[in-house]
Amino acid sequence: MDEGSALKGSKPKSFWDDAAMRAQAHNARPTWTEEEKRERKPLRREPPPAPPPLVATDDQLRLRLAEELDYARRMLGAMGDELCGDPAIVVRHGNALQAVDIVGQMLGHIATVVQCSDQQMAVDRIGMCDLKARLKRRSVV
Repeated sequence: MDEGSALKGSKPKSFWDDAAMRAQAHNARPTWTEEEKRERKPLRREPPPAPPPLVATDDQLRLRLAEELDYARRMLGAMGDELCGDPAIVVRHGNALQAVDIVGQMLGHIATVVQCSDQQMAVDRIGMCDLKARLKRRSVV
């Protein structure tokens, strides 16, 4: 008895027989024509274009100020990491440690704005909404 008659025969189907039938049916499916492929909508949209990179300023003083702000941010981060190593301090001063992290993020964003030649574009790219709003607010006077 050959395989084809075993699959079509009257003996009860096993898991393997059923799998073979599904595989044969899968292989018999028609393929998409080029026209049908063009008509189908893509599942995903193209990502938006990446914004142009920020260009550093030529002003040496602003670059040095940005470096100092970034250095202060790294020192603050190292201090926060050290304090977070003690569970008792974390339990007692969790909110203060969170504030240390937020201040570090703010220093990093400010350093980026200071060192950038197009400061307005750098402010527009800040992810912290509160900081961005404070930097973009209008003068009260």
